[in-house]
Amino acid sequence: MEPVFTLSIGDMPLLSHYMEEISMPKIETSKKQKKSVTKSLKAYEPFKSKELNDAKLVIETLLGCIKTGDLESFREVLVAHLMTVNKMHLAARAGIGRRTLYDLIEPKKKFNPELSTVSAVIKALAA
Repeated sequence: MEPVFTLSIGDMPLLSHYMEEISMPKIETSKKQKKSVTKSLKAYEPFKSKELNDAKLVIETLLGCIKTGDLESFREVLVAHLMTVNKMHLAARAGIGRRTLYDLIEPKKKFNPELSTVSAVIKALAA
C-alpha cells in the first residue's frame, strides 16, 4: 500500500498517512409498510356518530358540563367532537393555533385550557 501523503523534513520522513477502503455491510430494511394510526382512528365507529357531528348538541353538552363543573365529561365530549372535525378549519374559525387543538386532544397532557381557548372553540362551533 502506498502512502497518501508523507510529511518529511529534508530527506527524512516523519509521518506517512495511509488510507484503506472499508466496506460496510448493508443493513436490511423492512419491505412491509406500517399501518397508519390516523387511518385506524378514522375507522373507529364512535367518531362517525351523528351526535358528535351535530355542533348544536355538542355546544349544549359542553355548556351543561361547564354549568355542573364536570371537567372530565367536558374534556371527553370536546375531544370526541374534535376527532370528527377538520382541526385546521376549526382552528382558523376560532382564531387559535391548530397545535392548541391538538394539545387539547393529547391524553398525556394535563387538560387545563384557558377560558379564551374554550370560548373561542365554542364560538367557532356555533358559527
